[in-house]
Amino acid sequence: MTDIPSPITRRSFLAGGVLVGGACALSSSALTASSSDAKDSFGTEGLPTLLELGTSQMTRIGRSVWVAQIAKGVWLHTTTDLIPGGYWFPANGLILERPAGSLLLDTGYTPEQAELLWQWANQNLSGPIVTVIPTDFHRDRLGGIDALKKHGVQAQAHPQICRLASENHLPVPDPINEFVDKPYRLASDCELFFPGAGHTRVNIVAWLPQHQLLMGGCFLKSVTSANLGNLADAVVSEWSGSIERLRAHYPAPKITVPGHGTISGDSITHTLKLLSAQATTQPS
Repeated sequence: MTDIPSPITRRSFLAGGVLVGGACALSSSALTASSSDAKDSFGTEGLPTLLELGTSQMTRIGRSVWVAQIAKGVWLHTTTDLIPGGYWFPANGLILERPAGSLLLDTGYTPEQAELLWQWANQNLSGPIVTVIPTDFHRDRLGGIDALKKHGVQAQAHPQICRLASENHLPVPDPINEFVDKPYRLASDCELFFPGAGHTRVNIVAWLPQHQLLMGGCFLKSVTSANLGNLADAVVSEWSGSIERLRAHYPAPKITVPGHGTISGDSITHTLKLLSAQATTQPS
C-alpha cells in the first residue's frame, strides 16, 4: 500500500484533512467531480471522473479513499476505482461506530482500500471494525473482505449473496442463515432487509433506526445518476416493486445512502423515475 498518511490520527483527521468538493452540475451523460480544491499530496489521481464523492466535504485518507461523519457515530466512506473507459468511479459505504466494535457496511473495491479503512477506524474511532456486511455480491461491495478477515473481522451476508459471490469467484462472507426476506435485526442499532431483486437478484439495505438512515447500496441511485448504471445482473422488471416494499418498511428516512454518488436528495424517488424512464425505452 502506498501514499497512506502515517499515523492517521484523530487530530490529523480533524485538523489536517483535505476537504474535497463533491457536487457539480449534472450533464446528460454523467457528473465530473471538481478537483480544483482537491490537490494535496495525493494529487488528483483517484478523484471521481463520473458522478462525485458521497458528500461535499470529505477527508481524503488515501489515494482513492475518503471519509466523512454524517451523523453521530456514523461515517460515510467513498472509494474510487477505474472502470472501463478509464473513469474513476466512486462507491459509498458506511461505518457504524461502536465502543465494543464497529460495523462496516461495504468494503470498497479492493483489499488495499479495506485495509486503509480498518487502519483509520482502529486509530480514530471508539472501537475497531469487528464486523463487515456487504449489500450485494459485486466487487465494490465485498472486494476487500479478505484483507479484513486477516484482522479477525467477521464477514457476514445474506446467504444468497454468499452463493453469488462464490459462483463469481469473489470473496465469500459467512451466511446469516436466519436472514431471508424479513427484516433481520443485526443489533439494536442496525436492521438488515432484503426488499427483492433490483440491481442484482439479491441486494440488501441496512436501516439505522436511531438516525432514520437507510443504506441502500446499489439498489438505490443517487439523484445525480443519469441512468440505472450496470444492469448486467439486474432484474429490472422487479426493481420498482422491490422499492415499494422498501418504502412500506421504511417510509420516511431522513438520510438515504445510494451505492454511488451524492447522498443528498431523495434517491428512492429518483430510482423510481429512472426505472420508469427505462421502461418507456424498452421494446414492446
